[in-house]
Amino acid sequence: METRRKNRRRRFFMVGCFAAVSVLLSSFALAAGGGGADRSGDLLDLLYRAINFSLLVIILFIVLRKLPIKEYFSSRIEGIKKELEELKRQRETAERKAQELESKLKAFEGERKEILEQFRADGLAEKERILAEAGERAKQMLEQAGVSIQYEIQTAKEKLKQEVVALAAQRAEEIIAREMTDKDQDRLVNEFIERLGKTH
Repeated sequence: METRRKNRRRRFFMVGCFAAVSVLLSSFALAAGGGGADRSGDLLDLLYRAINFSLLVIILFIVLRKLPIKEYFSSRIEGIKKELEELKRQRETAERKAQELESKLKAFEGERKEILEQFRADGLAEKERILAEAGERAKQMLEQAGVSIQYEIQTAKEKLKQEVVALAAQRAEEIIAREMTDKDQDRLVNEFIERLGKTH
């Protein structure tokens, strides 16, 4: 690998030198073929230019040889590869997170349906319980009302009976008072006295 680099540098140097010599020779040829006028000033100017160009090529070759251009591009390529790998890793992470979120969302949707079904079932059970409780309470109220009605009827019967007995006694007194004679009264008083005497 080091030999290849040296060979490339040599080739580059040879190409640079060949270009410089070509320019220099062509400049001399142009200056020499100019005709009869004195053109030594132009030739000297051309010579300076050729020397400047050659120096520029040599300096560029030396500078480019010393600059780590290949290393720069290699490190840049490595940096780009690392960035691409990092981006790929981030994309994979983002896709994995998106899949996790999607699975969580599906699971949440299933849980939501289960919760709604549970709430419906609980609501129906609560409704049945409330209806059963209301039915039981209504039954108890009807039974209590029946007991109260029976009590009221019994009380009314007793009261009516007392009123009938009182009325009958009063009517009997009236009948007895109207139909009883003095003789009957004396007889009753005597019987009453006799009974008292027997008891004492």
